[in-house]
Amino acid sequence: MKRILFILSFISFNVLVAQGNKAFSRFNIGFYCGINFYNPNSIRGDLLGEINTSLISSFKLRLSTGYFKEIQPYSYTVMRYYENNSIDTIPVFFATKYNLISKNYDVFPFTLGIQYNFICDILSPYIMIDAVYNIINASIKTSPPETWSYSSIDEVPDEFKREHRSEKLPGHSYGIILGVGTLYYILPQLSLNIRYFFKYDSEIVNTHHIIIGINL
Repeated sequence: MKRILFILSFISFNVLVAQGNKAFSRFNIGFYCGINFYNPNSIRGDLLGEINTSLISSFKLRLSTGYFKEIQPYSYTVMRYYENNSIDTIPVFFATKYNLISKNYDVFPFTLGIQYNFICDILSPYIMIDAVYNIINASIKTSPPETWSYSSIDEVPDEFKREHRSEKLPGHSYGIILGVGTLYYILPQLSLNIRYFFKYDSEIVNTHHIIIGINL
């Protein structure tokens, strides 16, 4: 991650040296929405806001933030037991079973990136690379539990007494975004932006993203 940030900073610095006061001569903002997916059964939504500025005619420096709702399909069965003394002070042992279905992530990304436009015309395709830091609110979706009761610990089946792995959910992560897209200029100061990118992540599932929006 530090290496990616260094490379982006190095490219920006060299462009600035080459162009002098021509850099940062123009700023644009963009607003986008779209979808992301890990597989066809895990489609969720994207919202993004972006500021970009010119470095040279073909290079842009981009800052963005937004919100991704991502889902990671997951399959694991949890079987546990516990003791409850609330029934006439007589110990009762309950065994419960449920399935973990998916890990769900509310992701708030903060990105710094470089965009290179191949053609600066009405139709302007580009490639991009971003370094990203994510703040994550994670949860696990489970199936409805099944529960059985027993009068003694010896009656509880052995499979409910085994130790189960603990599920650790991340609160933040780092990543790299690689993407391609194109701008279509409707007016000199208004363009339609269509973009595909792939997000590699250090903690959560890697995802494909397709977004569309406007640049002002």
